[in-house]
Formats: sequence, structure tokens, C-alpha cells
Amino acid sequence: MSNAELAEIYFIAGMMIAILLVSSVATYVFFRTYYREKARSEEERRKRKESRKDEKEVNS
Repeated sequence: MSNAELAEIYFIAGMMIAILLVSSVATYVFFRTYYREKARSEEERRKRKESRKDEKEVNS
């Protein structure tokens, strides 16, 4: 196998590894952000519900 063929195989393998790493990092960041936003949304919903409950008690 010539050096050019070997270099091409190394290049392709390197690119495949780079693509896998970038995809993995992007997927990790996406899900981390998704679950963080989901938790924040749930917390805001809970606070609004408590606020309405407190408001009803004051008005009663």
C-alpha cells in the first residue's frame, strides 16, 4: 500500500472520528439544554399556580 493510499485512509478515519465527536457533543448540549428548560418551565408553572392560590386566599 502506497503512502498516498495510507494517508487517505488515515484522513477519512480522522474525519469520521471528528464527526462522531462533534455530533456527540452537540447531542449532549441539546439534551442538557432541553432538560434545563423543561425544569425551569415546570418551576415557573408551579410558582404561577401558588401565586394564584395565594391570590384566591387573600380575596376570600
